[in-house]
Amino acid sequence: MKITLIQPYYENIWESIGLGYIIGYCQKHRPDVQFQFYQGNFDDDQTIINSSSDSDIIGFSCTSPAFAHALRLSKSIKAINPKAHTVFGGWHPSAMKGECITDSIDQIVIGEGEQAFLDIINGERAQIVQGTKLGFQDLPFPDRKTIKNHRTVDLCESMNSKRITSFQGNRVCPVACIFCAEHIVTGRFRKSSNPIRSRDPEDILDEIEEVVKEYRIDYFKFVDATFDVSAKYVIDFCKAKIARGIDLEWEALIHPAFATEEMMQWLAKANCNQINIGCESGSDKVLRKVGKGTKRATLVRVFKWAKDAGIERRGFFILGMPNEEIEDLLLTDTLIDEIKPDVVGFTILCPYPGTNIYDPAIHKGTNWENTDEYSNDFWYTEHLTNRELHAWQAYFKTKYDPLLCERQEYSPEMGMGTE
Repeated sequence: MKITLIQPYYENIWESIGLGYIIGYCQKHRPDVQFQFYQGNFDDDQTIINSSSDSDIIGFSCTSPAFAHALRLSKSIKAINPKAHTVFGGWHPSAMKGECITDSIDQIVIGEGEQAFLDIINGERAQIVQGTKLGFQDLPFPDRKTIKNHRTVDLCESMNSKRITSFQGNRVCPVACIFCAEHIVTGRFRKSSNPIRSRDPEDILDEIEEVVKEYRIDYFKFVDATFDVSAKYVIDFCKAKIARGIDLEWEALIHPAFATEEMMQWLAKANCNQINIGCESGSDKVLRKVGKGTKRATLVRVFKWAKDAGIERRGFFILGMPNEEIEDLLLTDTLIDEIKPDVVGFTILCPYPGTNIYDPAIHKGTNWENTDEYSNDFWYTEHLTNRELHAWQAYFKTKYDPLLCERQEYSPEMGMGTE
């Protein structure tokens, strides 16, 4: 049996760890199956279509911005070989469910794909296949060779002189932010029915050592939506990393509500170069409304702990929260001045399918291929128009651009221009 797995094109490229896990799991149970992999950022459409058309099963991993490209590829493959069996999985199909079934899509997988895809290989043909939540003890390492991980590592080196790849430590995020679709795949956190599944730090380090040897990486990241599911988990990982003598620099997404000063000190000892924090807003009113589970004072405290420990701090902010007003944006401005992140980014809220902000009556026909959180021309709130949000985004970018040596004299009103 020949199977092709495809990661469609999206501007922000990274290795397909999810498909790597699916391949590794399926090969463990069905070593007779032949897998091949293509990625839209490296492989042109014609190569993908020609190489996939004789496959027994073609699987696509789709975020919302990548779904349209996957659908075009699937239609072209079906035109050559109508018997080719196409399977779509990932965030967009999981969120849209039955709406994704078309003449070009035979099946969709909802949620985590390892066991579901193995079931499909073994003959499952239901149109909608529900994923199974597996523990890391049941998962082999992701198959980085088949997903051609060397290409993204080499690309990182060419762009910033670092050979970087990523690892996964946890599944299920303990927080339920209304603008995030993480729960669509791993499920909402429930202590009894859907707890956080954390990977043994020693198992992570075994994989890191293997990947260092194979790909010569000198820096790594965690793909977890929240790496610090508890301070103890982070500290245990740091201690194990130090004991192994693995001195690589690394970074992870940290939720400030679960961070402690001791945790920051251990991160520094374990050579953590940078923590990434979704601050979102400097307004407690906004943070409460979106279910962030943190407060402005907590953000100030955690950024100070990290600075005192010598760790670089990256802050992410989302503009255009449902109840956000100009006064809240000004609070964001003063928060950034106070915490002084080393790197800062500003996006505009995007109502992706699967988030609590997505409204099918309004957003169903959105062309997600040309829309994301970096730029969209339709999102607005009760208090701020889309144009005003873009003006505020331009203001923040101009004021806090780390490449500019002096503070820029720029106001949101200047970005409004004229009709």
